[in-house]
Amino acid sequence: MPLMQVKVLGAERRRRWSYDEKVRLVEETLQAGETVCGIARRHGVAPSLLFTWRRQARQGRLGGDAVPVLVPVEITPAPAPISISAPQPASSPPAQRA
Repeated sequence: MPLMQVKVLGAERRRRWSYDEKVRLVEETLQAGETVCGIARRHGVAPSLLFTWRRQARQGRLGGDAVPVLVPVEITPAPAPISISAPQPASSPPAQRA
């Protein structure tokens, strides 16, 4: 039976950061007196990655569960369509837009 040889090339070099970890680190960068480079050094993260997470957070693209964004909406009735055959009063001023 031939001997099987396995080469170990090393552990995966890329760390997987959870959404919660990213948010926590981004929030740390927003504290007074903190710097992105200092926080990156403390947590073993490349500063460029932390800057990328900050930009994604500002744009709402950091990741995690998608949270629907709700905005207030006001529904106003549409004006009645103007009939071509109905006579228009000559003395009425034109309608003003709000």
